[in-house]
Amino acid sequence: MRHGLPADIHAESAAGITSGRRWSALPTDGEPSEWAMDPQQGRIQGPLGLNKLDGQRLSLILQEGHQALLVQDGHLKAVYLDGAHYLEIGSGQHQVHPACDLIMMDQSEPLQLSWPRSAPLIWGQDEHEALIGSCTLSVDWPSRFFANFLQGHDNPDPGFTTRMIDQMVRGLFAEILTTDDGNEMAPGPGDIQERLMQLMPDDLNDDLHNCGLNCTQLAVFTLAPPVAEHETNSGSELKLVPNR
Repeated sequence: MRHGLPADIHAESAAGITSGRRWSALPTDGEPSEWAMDPQQGRIQGPLGLNKLDGQRLSLILQEGHQALLVQDGHLKAVYLDGAHYLEIGSGQHQVHPACDLIMMDQSEPLQLSWPRSAPLIWGQDEHEALIGSCTLSVDWPSRFFANFLQGHDNPDPGFTTRMIDQMVRGLFAEILTTDDGNEMAPGPGDIQERLMQLMPDDLNDDLHNCGLNCTQLAVFTLAPPVAEHETNSGSELKLVPNR
């Protein structure tokens, strides 16, 4: 399900033109100036200040999975999706003001959060409250994503943004696995593992959608194998129950 953009946000898309990752300015005379997206700089790049392009025509070509955000004075003015877009830079009516910046986002690959044994997702103080696994996210609503993770940052950093998202998802697990009074929802590690096995992406998406994100895959387990107690003729014995 896709949500509409706010009234003051304009989504633009041109179908069929999905190749190329070039930003090029077309001046009134001379050779066009270009700004290329560097694949080594991560999934969020910019900002590109348009003040130096005043009076020029900007040809913005976005390949599939790329999005460009037009920002002025810290506020999102437009979202450009894959395709070709031509922006007249200037102060006149129907022109893009030179005080604006452009931020490029590469969403051609989903965002993968992972919590290995060396850096587990810890949501409590007990050993069984450390989780391992992974979560796959996509940015489905750029305007919401900007408002939650990019707004207020003059130079967005991909690594810092990913860490912000990771911390938010960790907090969601803490909410899911606790009750309203702050106590554990499940009494022991075996019950927690069973609860985790029942978790679906939609359990996170109610909160993630408000931030512009969508969880598409989820697999999380307890770091320590749950221990189950079984009755025998001679008494009780403990048995390790491996993660499934």
